[in-house]
Amino acid sequence: MAAAAIAFEARTAKAADPSPELQAVQMVCGRCHTTALFMNETRSWDRWNDVFADMTQRGAKGTDEQLARVTTYFLENLTLVNINSSPAEELTGVLGVSDQVADAIIARRERQPFKSIADLRMIPGVDPGTLEKRKSRILF
Repeated sequence: MAAAAIAFEARTAKAADPSPELQAVQMVCGRCHTTALFMNETRSWDRWNDVFADMTQRGAKGTDEQLARVTTYFLENLTLVNINSSPAEELTGVLGVSDQVADAIIARRERQPFKSIADLRMIPGVDPGTLEKRKSRILF
């Protein structure tokens, strides 16, 4: 019984561990301020890049790997994306799709703009679960 309890606690602790991307955000951004400062802020990718440039000028530093993970975290969790106008890089990051799927989205919007999440679900390779999780950050 004790072994089962220890195994359960280990699984629970591991599930509560932050992702490597969040750990990088905490390391890079958390050096100067609490991450709670921006964790509920959603912005366009251009605006986040302005923030990153400002923070870099103020002394924010990280390894190349940490900065790549910070980029991934912000794209996947805090960036707004307009399906009808955002570039492919933003579509791949925010929607979690491949370059080919982003290209298919762009080709479709050039013929006919998207109006809803339901339209976006029609594109092969778009994950409905990801759309559901990120729908508050998807604009048309």
